[in-house]
This record gives sequence, structure tokens and C-alpha cells, in this order.
Amino acid sequence: MIPVGRTSRVAGVCGFRLQGMARIDASTHDEDLVRVYGPATWQVYDELDISLNPRGPDWLHDLAADLIPANGNVIDAGCRDAAHLVQLMRAHPSARGFGIDPVPLHVEKAQSLVVENGLQDRVEVMLSDIESAATTGKQFDFVWCRDVLEQVADLQTAARALASLTRPTGTLLVFTTVATDLLSPDEAAMLKRHLANVPANLSRSAVEDAFPAAGLDVIQCHEIGTEWREWAEERHAPASTALLRLARLRRDRARLDALHGSDIVDHVEANLHWEIYQFIGKLASLVYVLRPTATR
Repeated sequence: MIPVGRTSRVAGVCGFRLQGMARIDASTHDEDLVRVYGPATWQVYDELDISLNPRGPDWLHDLAADLIPANGNVIDAGCRDAAHLVQLMRAHPSARGFGIDPVPLHVEKAQSLVVENGLQDRVEVMLSDIESAATTGKQFDFVWCRDVLEQVADLQTAARALASLTRPTGTLLVFTTVATDLLSPDEAAMLKRHLANVPANLSRSAVEDAFPAAGLDVIQCHEIGTEWREWAEERHAPASTALLRLARLRRDRARLDALHGSDIVDHVEANLHWEIYQFIGKLASLVYVLRPTATR
């Protein structure tokens, strides 16, 4: 038993100091208990069990469908395993596709997926970052850039590269995630352990300042908020999985640190928080449709 006023540490969690806390008026507290456990409270819970029909990830492809011209050429800037590029190409059989990614394993997986889908005649995947691709002089009718700006070393340089890849009459679609006012300084510090994300790039104002500086006009901005996470949770419960993994990581940290290195374990912990913070609105997803300024 822990004496009142002592600070405990159990499973790495610091206990509260109880001395000095303000006294609560008993009669007022009893009234609050009656309200808290009254029918109105349970009605709110019942209403929250009803889906708000959130948009799912395929909504982004529906948006892209109206932006890709017939016989157009498309680049997925930061394609990872090319799943999105393949989906775009299957939906637009007259288009030609190009994918770039700076991670060799991603490129290997992407090339395999392209072959599996019989698209090797009109889809090419190469090892490259956005900045290097922009120096080739190639331009595209449609540039798809999803979950990339969070991880570029320099946001303004990346925005200029994306502008260079976009044909003067073309369109750029960017999906990115930013921090909201709900994210506390301590939580922001936790996310800095993520080995890929760049904290400065999680500022909405920094993202939106980079676009005009690169010669890009925002034609549309869609706030996804928590919708995709709600959509996924209603079907597959990934947030529950992330929470379970996080609980296990914290209980088993010493062994995991010794086995894999604390920097990798810290990264995994930050990434699990990334998923959860998106789910509860501390991080928010945004979609921008942009065009080169000269075309307006």
C-alpha cells in the first residue's frame, strides 16, 4: 500500500501526489453524481454508438478520378509499395504511370506489385526522391503525393520539386497530416522520436505557406479530420490494435530495447501514438488540390 502523499512508480507510470488537493463540497458532488449517472449521460453514449458515415480512403481516389485526363501521365511521388499507383492505373486504363520512392525495399515491393497486376507495359517505378526526380525535367498531368510531406527534410524544397513535376496545365494532389491545437507539448515531444517524420512539417501554416512560395495555388482543401480513422475502426479496429501494442511495448520495453535498440523501440512507440492521435483529433489529415500559379 502506498502512503498518501508519496509518489509511486508502477510499470513506468508516475503516481499522483494526493496531499494539498482542494476539498470537494460533498453536497455539490452528490448532485454531480446524480447527473453523471442519469439518463442523459447514457443517451449520449447511445448516440455515439451510431456511425456518422465517415468517408473512407477510397474517397481520395474518387477525387483523383476527376483530375486525371484521358491518356494522361501520372506520377506517384513517394509511392512506397505502389498500391495507390496500381489502383490509379487500373481505374484509368489509358493513363501511364510513374512511381518514385527513396527506399530500396519500397521500390522492390512496388515493382513486384506492378508485375503482379500486369501493368509493367505502362507503369515504371524508380529509386528516387522528389527533389532528384524534379531535376530530370519530366512533368506530369497528375501528381499524387500521399503521406510524404511529413517526412521530407525540407518542406519548401519539396514543394518546389512537386511544382516542377506538375505540368503547367496539370494538377497536384497532396494528402498530409498536421498537428492540431489538441496536441500538447509533451505529446509533440513524443512524436519527435519518430525516425521518419519531421516535426516542423506538422505545422499547417508551414505547409500552406510552402505552396504559394513554390508557385502553387490551392484550388481545393478538404479536412479529413478523424473520418478515415473512424471508417477503419468501424471495420477493422486498428486503433484497438495500436493501443494493445502500445500497452505491451510499455510492459516489455527493457527486453525490446536490449533486443532491437532503444531508438527503434522509441520510433515504434511514437508511430503507435501517431495512429492514436489521428483517431482522437490531436493530428488531422488534410487534402489539397493544387495547380501551378501560371495556369490561373
